Amino acid sequence: MFLEEFKEAAHYATNGRTITEADSVLFSTLTGAYNPLFLDEVYASKTAFKSRIVPGLLTASICTGLIYQLPVGLFGEGFVALVGSTIKWTKAVLPGDTVKSHVTVVGKKTLADNRGLVTLKAKAVNQNNDEVLEIEYRIIVQAVQNGSS
Repeated sequence: MFLEEFKEAAHYATNGRTITEADSVLFSTLTGAYNPLFLDEVYASKTAFKSRIVPGLLTASICTGLIYQLPVGLFGEGFVALVGSTIKWTKAVLPGDTVKSHVTVVGKKTLADNRGLVTLKAKAVNQNNDEVLEIEYRIIVQAVQNGSS
């Protein structure tokens, strides 16, 4: 989307995605996050979680990926850069949980050079509609006047 297409308070919902045990193990080993909460069922069963949990950054990555798949193209053609994000985890995600994202445009500011700063707030929920995380994205987008469209 280009700057002019972002409307404050616009809301979008993604499809769901089930996070598998394989996703969790691959992410943990790929990133070097060898936390026994992610990889060791015996260890994790003795914690407050009672079983292994999904790495929080994997959940955040999947939330972001689901937003990329929205047909409106929030991170599409006009997207220039992600310049900041803030993440708050609110509930553990377990292998086998299905998450989806709800994203809202919460701010828009015109910048120089036919660009703008757009702030998006996303909430990811599990299959029980329990919120599992919140992410605020600050992105730079092109304005249509740039001649990009």
